[in-house]
Amino acid sequence: MKTRSFQITAEGQVVEVPVEAGSPAWFEDPVHRWLDIEAPEEDQLNALLEPLKIDPEMLKARLEPGSSGFFEILDNLLFIRIPTQDTPSAIEFTNILLLCLPTTLVTIHREPLPAISDLASHSARRVRLKSATTSALVYQLIFRLVAENFFAFGACRQKQEALSKRMIEESGSIEPEDIFTLRRQITNIGDANEDHAFCVDVLQKLESTSFDAREQREHFKELDRSLERHQRSMDRLEENVKDLHQQFLLAIQDRTGNRLKVLTILSAVFLPLTLIAGIYGMNFEHMPELGVRHGYYVVLGFMVLVATGMLGFFYKKGWFD
Repeated sequence: MKTRSFQITAEGQVVEVPVEAGSPAWFEDPVHRWLDIEAPEEDQLNALLEPLKIDPEMLKARLEPGSSGFFEILDNLLFIRIPTQDTPSAIEFTNILLLCLPTTLVTIHREPLPAISDLASHSARRVRLKSATTSALVYQLIFRLVAENFFAFGACRQKQEALSKRMIEESGSIEPEDIFTLRRQITNIGDANEDHAFCVDVLQKLESTSFDAREQREHFKELDRSLERHQRSMDRLEENVKDLHQQFLLAIQDRTGNRLKVLTILSAVFLPLTLIAGIYGMNFEHMPELGVRHGYYVVLGFMVLVATGMLGFFYKKGWFD
């Protein structure tokens, strides 16, 4: 289990401090702090947070992967679970659990998250919170999760553009898995965007003793508008990928049609040749042509002439285009 602890200074900067165990004072002291827990082990996590009187089974259930976002308001404690992706190409979701106390934020996640790592590693030098409170820290964290999701969207858009270019230049190089994987990634990003929008919508309306978001409401409203714009972009990208899928299916049909056309031409050419061979393959005793000295070569030449004539006819009619 990797644990890091931070304090929020009066200037709105986040400074790393030694890790300390949970304390009931976290509900009421004036120190605004942040405790980040990565890859938690059940026993160690329960021991660390035991003074906060949090139900261990509830914590375990909330950390399970693949669940949707949710809010849960308890006495002086707010649970927020936000599904997100640990990498832009991830197929499955991971959850980040936020435990919001009046002056303390605890974040718990099983995998390393870029939004958390960047905020924890560089915030003291580059980031100044909107205010020196945990609510401002929660806003900054959700803002970064939204940004990571948008970066993943940008990567998917580049993949879609690359696939569209390949479809025009060399459609045969595209495999069905290329499109299916891209569609799955876009679906994941859209799901995460919806969960983020849900969290932002609730936070800007929330009134709770465990989390005071009044100072951040305008920022959450602006973030909500950004999520709406992002969702519209996601919808357009999804439509583009659907069009790409249709083009891919048409390209497959076109290749199949060309192959069938070649087989049809070959069948048409060999049909009269098969007829001739069948006639002279009959075992009748009296067949006048069998006595012709050069009949074999005459029939072969006639067959070549028929085949050549039919191929020329098909070429003139554009069957090879």
